Amino acid sequence: MIEFLSQILNGLIIGNIYAIIAIGFTLIFGVSNLINFAQGSLLMLGGFLAYTLVGLGVDVWAAAAGSIVFTMGIGMAIERIALRPLEKAPWIAPLLSTLAITFVFDQSAELIWSPEIQPFPSPLSEYVWLIGAAFVTGIDVAILVVSLLTVLVLWLFLTRTWTGRALRAMSQDLDAARQMGIDVDYHRQIAFGIGAALAALAGVLVAMYFQNIFPQMGIPFGLKGFAAALLGGLASVPGAIVGGFALGILESLAVGYVGEGARDMIAFSALLLVLLVRPQGLFGHRRLDSLGGTGGASGIMPTTSILAGQGGAMRAVRHRFELSTPAVFGVCAVLALLPLTGLDNYILQAILLAAIFAILTVSLTVLGGSAGVMFIGFGGLFAMGAYIGAFAAKSWGLPAELAIPVAGIASGLLALAVGMICVPLSGHVVALAALAIGNLVYLVFLNWISVTGGPNGIFGIPRPSLAIAGGLSLGSLQAQYLQAIFCFLVMFILARRLITSPIGRTFRAIREDRPAAEAAGIPVRRYLLTAFVFAGFGAGVAGSLYTFLHRFISADSFRLDTSFLLVAAAVLGGLGNVTGAMIAGAAIVLLPELLRGFADYRMVVFGLLLLVALRVRPEGLAGVR
Repeated sequence: MIEFLSQILNGLIIGNIYAIIAIGFTLIFGVSNLINFAQGSLLMLGGFLAYTLVGLGVDVWAAAAGSIVFTMGIGMAIERIALRPLEKAPWIAPLLSTLAITFVFDQSAELIWSPEIQPFPSPLSEYVWLIGAAFVTGIDVAILVVSLLTVLVLWLFLTRTWTGRALRAMSQDLDAARQMGIDVDYHRQIAFGIGAALAALAGVLVAMYFQNIFPQMGIPFGLKGFAAALLGGLASVPGAIVGGFALGILESLAVGYVGEGARDMIAFSALLLVLLVRPQGLFGHRRLDSLGGTGGASGIMPTTSILAGQGGAMRAVRHRFELSTPAVFGVCAVLALLPLTGLDNYILQAILLAAIFAILTVSLTVLGGSAGVMFIGFGGLFAMGAYIGAFAAKSWGLPAELAIPVAGIASGLLALAVGMICVPLSGHVVALAALAIGNLVYLVFLNWISVTGGPNGIFGIPRPSLAIAGGLSLGSLQAQYLQAIFCFLVMFILARRLITSPIGRTFRAIREDRPAAEAAGIPVRRYLLTAFVFAGFGAGVAGSLYTFLHRFISADSFRLDTSFLLVAAAVLGGLGNVTGAMIAGAAIVLLPELLRGFADYRMVVFGLLLLVALRVRPEGLAGVR
């Protein structure tokens, strides 16, 4: 019982921090219907700004205040420069914009402060009290007091000030608020500023609590705060507070009684459970249209479309560019001849990897672009194919012509299971459930050490041979290269045939208006599951090729940022446009290689290019099909 109470106390302390982060997500989502994934990076930035001021001799509390004010200004600038121009675009475009900001901020932090862990002063940690069998430090008390004061001040602001009441009105009905004379652009900018300030406050508290700080700290805490916001209800401030406490306690109990490896699995399992049982969250209202999608929360047939509710913003599309199938054959033929020219192996490997990622984005655009279900956790399906490919080659001794399809089928079956979970959901909830599932798959591979090797991975994976060619070895890089080009060509043709067939036209009908498709008698569930299986099969094929290329596989290759990059490529290429997906998928591999001369800055440059592309052409480089 003493240990149990101690874990509860620890959970409440860290839960306070999660609650502060969650409130920031809630405020921003309430007024903009946008999930701001840059919150985690703003948390990190707030901590490092305070760290820098302390290093200049500023008192730690004054440094914290200065960091909060400065980060608040950054949050307002993000809304004005990177997000407001995308207001008319599909929701995935501003979401990707926040992800691009995350790339820029995290990489910039490594350049400015180094990737190493830095010590952070915690002046209250020297005060320790014994309560029963639990130790309580001064920073524990400070976190509790600061959290309570923050909630009190925020409540007074939202209920007693004109600006606060305007924000509440916007969260209830944005159009009505605009008609009543509220300057929605100004107040949305205020909400982003407050959200950034809360993230910075949480960053300082995290740094004091753990007494250190590092550039990648924002990602896990941002995801935890986001999960807490969803648990409580994404548009409910009281729900964000309760969700933060609940998540903190669940994590603390999991660590105490199961082990450290269960911490994140508990968080995302709880998130997925809530999304399935009560998608609007514990305190959310069923009439919350922003979470349920177009009409989804009000009881009518839901939609999975990422384009729904955009007022036709994407239908007035500029010129669409698509290569014909013979042209793609010609491109692949030219690529297949490159090894004969004596091209450097480094370049061949880069093109090989580009072909693998092109397979991934072409597969994803069938599901996310044509059928309208953006699977943010696509890296989980990629990981399944990679691990099955490793087992097929190393443990089962299968030839290439069996190992690759088996990996594709395994990922397709996983995608089918995921689809059966996601298809009944609607709107944002589909993407959020996919995010949780993709992260859970990654965590399973990371922690199932007896099978996957955990963080150490699987070594010495043999490259399979071709049994139908008399056991022809595929051990050389040139053979692997030709195999990848062939697999890409097959997947491209299959995707093109599927999208241009009556099935593809049905996909787009479901994407544009699922209720109408249901009313017309279309078996929507069957078609969407078909899209899931196709995308999963393609991810499995790409995963097996990735494994055979590197001859080593570990969970670190399939972290959440891999999924984000794939989604970014699918959207940048043009939703439902396989030519655009092919180009963008290859670009996310080749562009960083072209920037290798600026190795320290290439992810910053990539993030900035992504921001510019979303601003200039939100419908994608090749246009929406």
